[in-house]
Amino acid sequence: MRLNFEFSEQRVNELKALQLETDSDSMKELFNSAITTLEWLIAETKNGNEIAALNEQRKVYRVLVTPVLERIARKYRREPAIAEAVR
Repeated sequence: MRLNFEFSEQRVNELKALQLETDSDSMKELFNSAITTLEWLIAETKNGNEIAALNEQRKVYRVLVTPVLERIARKYRREPAIAEAVR
């Protein structure tokens, strides 16, 4: 199946730069890698995990927040179990 997308010239230049930076042989390879990464991000978020960049030397981390991941987190947020009343 063939898909066509329209991007601004700036976005096309950014994609070409990413293709060079990642040594991707084609845009198809770049997009497949991006989709695989997104699938992993979604799976981890559905499991209640946060995605973060960790700097072990400085003992700091930065959580990745995107609109897509926020929607997934809300959709799959586990509600705390309600304790049954003791009879």
